[in-house]
Amino acid sequence: MGLFEEWQPQFAEAGIATFPVADKRPLVGHYLKMGIKASTSLVPKYGNAEQLGFACGAGRRKITVLDVDTPDEKVLAAALDRHGQTPIIVQSGSGNYQAWYRHNGERRKVRPDRSLPIDILGGGFVVAPPSFAQKQRYRFVQGSLADVDSLPVLRYAGWGTNTNKHPSPPDPSPSPDRQGSLADVGPRGRVSDGQRNNTLWRECMKMAHDCHRIEELMEKAMEHNRSAYYEPLPADEVLKIVASAWGYEVEDKNWFGYGPRVILAVNEMDELNQDEFFLLAVLRRYHAGSADFALANAMAASLKWGLPRFKAAVNTLRTQGLIECIHAGGRGPNDPPIYRFRGGAA
Repeated sequence: MGLFEEWQPQFAEAGIATFPVADKRPLVGHYLKMGIKASTSLVPKYGNAEQLGFACGAGRRKITVLDVDTPDEKVLAAALDRHGQTPIIVQSGSGNYQAWYRHNGERRKVRPDRSLPIDILGGGFVVAPPSFAQKQRYRFVQGSLADVDSLPVLRYAGWGTNTNKHPSPPDPSPSPDRQGSLADVGPRGRVSDGQRNNTLWRECMKMAHDCHRIEELMEKAMEHNRSAYYEPLPADEVLKIVASAWGYEVEDKNWFGYGPRVILAVNEMDELNQDEFFLLAVLRRYHAGSADFALANAMAASLKWGLPRFKAAVNTLRTQGLIECIHAGGRGPNDPPIYRFRGGAA
């Protein structure tokens, strides 16, 4: 019996739809939207696959994975202290770690704190145990599929020290105006200690648009600090938060309240022609934050382009290193090529 044939039913019983994987690449299309029934139908054809994976934040049993991209157990322990303990810990084939949590609207966030080798995977997919890898199998080092029902929600707190000019902003998932869960709110609806810095930073980013000087922002921040929190933050802490928010404002990097943006680098504007630039903008508009995406020939028609024009633009983005093909497709009408932004999500 092959690995996928053996383990697909066990994951299905736990409410997790899996799909076959090879070299960390899915062997089928539409895997991010796959249900248990579709997963089960893959067993006759892909039963011998030696790796299996599942989509994060999707399906009947939605899971967010804290991906600790190092074998250092001290980093794992610190991450669990920061984000909350969980009954399921997985060690990957390279010796790194996954901590599983119950999905709570998180998105896919690569290095939310750039000083730490940690990703939050609320989208995309992960390879699951007991998949084979070059060094060792993926394995449960704590817990098992029997613990999926008791997974806690991942906690956002204490991203650690960041060496950037501005402190790392808190993760906005699931929306830019999120103020935390009900558990984070103290008496009379005030925000409790664990969320004060995050919520004050967000409020400062919003208020900064209407301020002409940093002193105005400081005054508004102090008033919000006094009225919104059960126990106000110290004045020196408020000053740091105000300075961070004002730095974003004066550098024209404060986009709070303006809706989503598509980010394109200057060199991309200079090096790409009109078609290539437009296609890159469209891909980032609809797929930024996604683990991967399909680039079917049908997209050419939606852009009102001929197929050669579309393929030429795709090929340039690939050769320029902006996207990479992770699945060639071509096995039928429902098997399009799958790409991802080079180095992860854009």
